[in-house]
Amino acid sequence: MTKNSRYYKDQEFVEKLARRIKELRNEHGHTQEYLIDKIHLTINCYETGSKIPTLMSLLKICEFYNITLDEFFAPMNYPPKE
Repeated sequence: MTKNSRYYKDQEFVEKLARRIKELRNEHGHTQEYLIDKIHLTINCYETGSKIPTLMSLLKICEFYNITLDEFFAPMNYPPKE
């Protein structure tokens, strides 16, 4: 795997994470400000992809929305392992 293809896959994953966080927030009718106030995370940075959430941050989001990590990642399409 070349460095460029790895970057592409990493960037694609970051974009999927960003979309999933925004999708989950919108499903519950929450604004970024509301979620930031409730869980004290930089949601706006995650949704733009300028920051990558840590596992602990993802767990905090999942806990707030009462879902598991499996449920968080389930809607995301992953390419087959090469």
